[in-house]
Amino acid sequence: MKRKFLKFSLIIIISLGILISVPYFVVHFNRTAEEKAAQAIIDKQQEDIKEIISRRQLERTSVGDDEDPFGEDGIVRVLLIGLDSRAGQTAGHCDVIQMIEIDKNNNTVNITAVPRGTYSPLPLGKATTSTDYYVSNACGLAGLNYGINQIEKISGKKADYLVMVGFSETLGILRNLKLPTTETLQWLRQRQGYAIGEPQRARNHSTFIKQLLTKYLPDDHSKIDTAFHYILYKIIKTDLTFAESEKIVDALIDMDIKNNPEKISLSMRPSYNVQDIPYDPDTAGEYVKSMIDPVKGYLKGTSYTGITTEEADQRIVDTIDKKISDDEFVLWAYENQLWLQIEDDIIREEKQYEIIWQYLNQVSEEEQQLIVADYVLEMRYLGLEDWAVKGEDWIKAEITKN
Repeated sequence: MKRKFLKFSLIIIISLGILISVPYFVVHFNRTAEEKAAQAIIDKQQEDIKEIISRRQLERTSVGDDEDPFGEDGIVRVLLIGLDSRAGQTAGHCDVIQMIEIDKNNNTVNITAVPRGTYSPLPLGKATTSTDYYVSNACGLAGLNYGINQIEKISGKKADYLVMVGFSETLGILRNLKLPTTETLQWLRQRQGYAIGEPQRARNHSTFIKQLLTKYLPDDHSKIDTAFHYILYKIIKTDLTFAESEKIVDALIDMDIKNNPEKISLSMRPSYNVQDIPYDPDTAGEYVKSMIDPVKGYLKGTSYTGITTEEADQRIVDTIDKKISDDEFVLWAYENQLWLQIEDDIIREEKQYEIIWQYLNQVSEEEQQLIVADYVLEMRYLGLEDWAVKGEDWIKAEITKN
């Protein structure tokens, strides 16, 4: 069956989780024995994600081109979770939690935020301190499936579909949307300057989704850029099929949200007195600075590392250069798209090519061809013709060889 392309608006809905989650970063392969043991648990969570998505897809017996994601009431609910899997921690957190409800009969969208510091019970023996009883910890300490169940209880809504995302891809999506990467991430993650930090942070996530929908959602079905959508879709972990996602996006376009933003309402469970703070890409950095400067002296040293972008890039490059012959590292770097954490365009493109071509040695010929074909599509779409030609030359050589 031909591949179907996920339409752009759904990517906008689910991209928030990518934008907030915290990276493994390159210390993944420069760790103590204790950190390696902790990382093994985090890696297991990634396997849990795959297992949960596969199981949920199997539970739906009629998935196909005719599958309608909307229920008889015309409503579909998508639970967005941004997973914070930090090196050195014993488990990943549900760092971003947004329940997105789309009602095509009433032409409305509701985005419900659940602050990550919301209380959640844990199974006996899973907690060691009082601060463990947060819904953000429920995913890591008791398992992702348990965490999802707790989120659904708090929100009062059962998710029809899941979307779970990591960190590296955040930067790639932001660049493709022409948004400032560092400033946007800081705006989304900022909480220290608010009187009620975590609830306001969660509300900002909802506000950000709404603004992206109203700005980037096409006002006509013919304006969908399928190649770009496919490039973005590859990085998403979801149990939505292409056909289902297309129908969701079609419903959103029919609502004419671009010209009727009031059709999107925001809520929070539990309720807090929060503000709707608009995101402005031109002033996001200045806004964060104005909020942080008055309290900077009271923040923990880990809140802001203080290293420059160039220094961060060099740390990643040094790790790649050192570990590029290590199959375990290459597998990890490929699956987490480590190159996307590099800000310098030229270096990022070089390291992407290097990691992908090293990874090809670990997969079958059929999978190699699919990976390289996707790479060529991405490079050509981004206007990186020299790299696209490199990929095409590889494909030609393989065809000739066979």
